[in-house]
Amino acid sequence: MPRLLKITTLAALPLLLAGPALATPAQHLSVGDIFGHAAAPVQFVILLLLATIVAAPVLLAFGRASKLNVLAKGAPLLAIAAGLFTLLAGAVGIANSPVVPSLTVLAPGLAESLLLLVLGALATFSAVVCRELAKPRAVA
Repeated sequence: MPRLLKITTLAALPLLLAGPALATPAQHLSVGDIFGHAAAPVQFVILLLLATIVAAPVLLAFGRASKLNVLAKGAPLLAIAAGLFTLLAGAVGIANSPVVPSLTVLAPGLAESLLLLVLGALATFSAVVCRELAKPRAVA
């Protein structure tokens, strides 16, 4: 259990070091734009979640299925924490703004939070499916 606490603390450290970002309206927002305009710690979390999606089948293929449980439990928590951090940064930005920003200005931050949640769900799905595929089948 102490090792899990260390890993969680190290994963959350970049989020604690980041500050609120300033949103700018975009003409046509894409997933690449969301990633490109995200703060560096959030980009790190996005890359980590993408790596988790790929790592689960790789772990299954190399017979390291025991590690899949860690991915299945950690991915959603990391994604939720990063998504909530993004929303918190947006709320701080709104509170410090002299003018109420329009929804067009707020949309990229909301899209960033939703992207984190989607990637967390996909990473969890990948890990859980691979974990279930690794379980021995009962012969009927």
